[in-house]
Amino acid sequence: MFDLKKDYKILSIDIAETRNGKLMAKLNLKCADSENVLNAVIWQEALNNIDKAILKPGNIVKIFDGAYNSQYNNYSINDIRLIKEAKSGLDEAERKNFFNQILEEVEEFKDENLKSTILQFLFENADKVKTAPAAAKIHHNYIGGLLQHICECINIAKANIAVIAVKINQDLVIAGCIMHDIGKIFEYNLNEETFAISKNKDFQKVWINHLHWGFCWANKNDLSELAHIIASHHGTREWHALVEPMTNEAVLVHQVDMISSRLGLIQVDQLESNNQIL
Repeated sequence: MFDLKKDYKILSIDIAETRNGKLMAKLNLKCADSENVLNAVIWQEALNNIDKAILKPGNIVKIFDGAYNSQYNNYSINDIRLIKEAKSGLDEAERKNFFNQILEEVEEFKDENLKSTILQFLFENADKVKTAPAAAKIHHNYIGGLLQHICECINIAKANIAVIAVKINQDLVIAGCIMHDIGKIFEYNLNEETFAISKNKDFQKVWINHLHWGFCWANKNDLSELAHIIASHHGTREWHALVEPMTNEAVLVHQVDMISSRLGLIQVDQLESNNQIL
């Protein structure tokens, strides 16, 4: 239950329309001294009286008026106020630096087709790549989060390639680190006012998910080995992989993606401090 004396961190937020066309906000909230995540909703009547800038992942807030809704097993919030504003994500200079790091990695590729194809994609979609989140809720869900995730994956992969015994095509692994989630630049919409992340409905009409998009993109560009890495990077069908990893490179990309998405700088407030997450 809500404790009106305590502060809560907004873990995620999604603003959408109800069936009758009204706006509603769905939030996941976490109390400072508990591991429990509370699901909450703000209906349009209350939403109209709330500054949308408050409703941003990472913000610390206090609930001044809320009640449990047993019908939907969530909490209805009528009044919420900002205690501490969180960073929205990577700033412009940080995003530029990460993007340039990725370009430098691609420039080192020995495979000229792989190099030219990925460079062309990155340059053509630079603005989206620099701002996209890596996920809606689970990890790196902030401005520039995808860049952060990609660079973490590259660094983890290179450290492993240096010590593992099996033969690894490094160009292919680094390409997998860069492109495995790249379809998310089309799959997600980022609200620049509230920083809420939502699924792109037009994307969903055409593609299963970002794995499906990336698999098709890679095959269209005659990069079948990369296509397999993208299709299998979730590891198992249970985790929505299109296929399971069948090459050393695919196994490695799956593993480094898992490490980054669970142990990397996965929350926006970690960008400001190395302190424990709330």
